[in-house]
Amino acid sequence: MANYVAESKRQFAPVLFIAKPLPNILKKGNLKQKISQSTSSLIDMASDICWNKISRNCQYITSEIKENIGVNYPQIPHLRKKVNEKKEPKSLNEVTKELQLIYENLYDINLHIYKSQKEKTIIEIRYYLKTSLEKEFYSSIKENEPMLHCKVATPPYREESKKFDVNWELGGLRHKLNMFWLKTSRN
Repeated sequence: MANYVAESKRQFAPVLFIAKPLPNILKKGNLKQKISQSTSSLIDMASDICWNKISRNCQYITSEIKENIGVNYPQIPHLRKKVNEKKEPKSLNEVTKELQLIYENLYDINLHIYKSQKEKTIIEIRYYLKTSLEKEFYSSIKENEPMLHCKVATPPYREESKKFDVNWELGGLRHKLNMFWLKTSRN
C-alpha cells in the first residue's frame, strides 16, 4: 500500500477516512491542475484499499461542508446521498470555474469518491468556507490559500488490510448485511 496518513476522525462525524497529504501549494491559477492531480491520487489511493475497479472517467459535484449540529451522525450519509442524487455531475472545467468564483473564501477542499461505476466515477468536492469559521480563527486565516485533501471514507465494519466497497456510503444490500453482522458481533 502507498504511504497515506493514518486513519483519522472526520471533522463533524464519527466516520473514519484514509487521507493522503497533498504537499503542493494551491493557487487560484493552478486550481484545475491541482484538482486533476488530486483526483488521480484519490483514485490510486481508493484502488489500493477498495475492491472496486474505479474508472478514471470522472465527473464532479460540489457540496459545502456545514456543521451538522443536532443531526444524528449515522443519518449524514443518507442525507448527503439524498441531496447529491439531485445534482447534475459536471466536467472538471465547470467545477473549476464554480470554485474560482468563491476561491478567496475557500478554507478547505476535500475530494471524495461519491459514486464509482463501471464507466464513470463521480467525485464529490466538499469545501469549507472561511466565513463559516469562528470569527477569531477567521481573522488569522483570511489571507491563507485553501488546503486541498483527498479522502476515502472507510466503513465501520472494515477489517484491517481487507478491501471494501468504495460505494459503501450509498447503502445497498452488501453494506446493510455488513452493518447487521457488525451489530450482532458487538452483542
